[in-house]
Amino acid sequence: MEESQTPAEEKSSEEAEEKPKQASRFDRLPVKVVKKEDDFVVDHSDQLGQVQQFLSGLLHWQVGGGDSTEHIQTHFESRVDLLQPRKRAPAAPGGAGGRKRAPVPESAPESRAGDEPPPEKSITATIDDVLSARPGSMTEEVVRGAPESHKENGKFLFSINPAQSHRNIKILEDEPRSKDETPLSTLADWQDSLAKRCVCVSNIVRSLSFVPGNDLEMSKHPGLLLLLGRLILLHHEHPERKQAPLTYEKEEEEDEGVSCEKDEWWWDCLEMLRENTLVTLANISGQLDLSVYPESICLPLLDGLLHWAVCPSAEAQDPFPTLGVNGVLSPQRLVLETLSKLSIQDNNVDLILATPPFSRQEKLYGTLVRLVGERKIPVCREMAVVLLANLAQGDSLAARAIAVQKGSIGNLLGFLEDSLAATQYHQSQPSVLHMQNAPFEPTSVDMMRRAARALHAMAKVEENHSEFTLYESRLLDISVSPLMNSLVSHVICDVLFLIGQS
Repeated sequence: MEESQTPAEEKSSEEAEEKPKQASRFDRLPVKVVKKEDDFVVDHSDQLGQVQQFLSGLLHWQVGGGDSTEHIQTHFESRVDLLQPRKRAPAAPGGAGGRKRAPVPESAPESRAGDEPPPEKSITATIDDVLSARPGSMTEEVVRGAPESHKENGKFLFSINPAQSHRNIKILEDEPRSKDETPLSTLADWQDSLAKRCVCVSNIVRSLSFVPGNDLEMSKHPGLLLLLGRLILLHHEHPERKQAPLTYEKEEEEDEGVSCEKDEWWWDCLEMLRENTLVTLANISGQLDLSVYPESICLPLLDGLLHWAVCPSAEAQDPFPTLGVNGVLSPQRLVLETLSKLSIQDNNVDLILATPPFSRQEKLYGTLVRLVGERKIPVCREMAVVLLANLAQGDSLAARAIAVQKGSIGNLLGFLEDSLAATQYHQSQPSVLHMQNAPFEPTSVDMMRRAARALHAMAKVEENHSEFTLYESRLLDISVSPLMNSLVSHVICDVLFLIGQS
């Protein structure tokens, strides 16, 4: 005998049958498809081009979802220019069958090989390098103790001896190649879309580098470092300086602006890509150990960083155009931060010192010494002290090259003296500090110790003792100052002991 079901049980069984299955694990309520009874097709042509939206639940938003699908890339634009005219190559005279080649004597290669001298090594320099070359600027041969004949030529960084006037010297412009503005925009849809996607991806990588803990993970990714090494100097080229012909005739210049715009459509996104690359490197450089990567990854990164550090162009020294009028962050400042963080690890210091050419490193030392002497920019001043100290302690050759820079020892001593003066000011006028801002803040003990370590590394090289002759009294005053930290005083006393042995 069958048992009859109660009305409540019948209702619950009907609801279980009508309840559809779970559609998504991200939402508590499933999506229910409702079929319309109207068989006629509704015209939605007036809604074309609008943002496609759908309803979603709370859990879908909590896991990072949304109600818009505009960000989903469903297809890529075609790169085929249907209306682009094709240039036909002119037919050769005589036809294909009438071509004749001039006979080449068999002895020509041998005679040419015997007559031509071996190719000489070319020297590349910018106008700023030539103008800044001065007596006392050291080349690699002078530092390593080359013969006297080579030392005469080494007085100037790019000097030309009359006996060696045939040397191949290529002079480059200080300013790199830049975008040629055209009156009309000839960018294709796929070019504009590709540029936007590249900037979007670089913004994501840049934003991830700001999250604490991500710097360690990103510094371990060789693919990311390889990509950053390719982007850091992408399309940054200094053209060769052309000497104006000695003629009064005006040459007719061809207008190639439109064709250049089509071929070099990437100029609009290049600045943003370069800024994101430098910011990402500055954020992850504190955890980055380049010694574990091959040369194909290390060399492009270090070469790009050192180039931006000494590049004389306005693009390297001026603030990024995306920062506005009051922006002060420039590529050189970001590179200085990156190199100072990299130099904390000894393995990175060895790689920086091994990156050619030596003339660029010498120019880097001069730039760092100049920054140490600038009191108006304390951030760059302290980062320059860190980098100088680490490089000087890394190699005696670097310590020698830093010591011969004009004002190197004096600027480091001035950094220590300014720290003592700031400490004395804070101790003598404590009540004034609460009412108004102090003119300058005292430097930390760690920064003072780094400056003293830089002096100690230079004093360890015997050839540098003559450079300390004029600064012995200042060193003695710093060592006996009651305001100086004891650890820093011990290092300064060691410097006095080393230079007193000669």
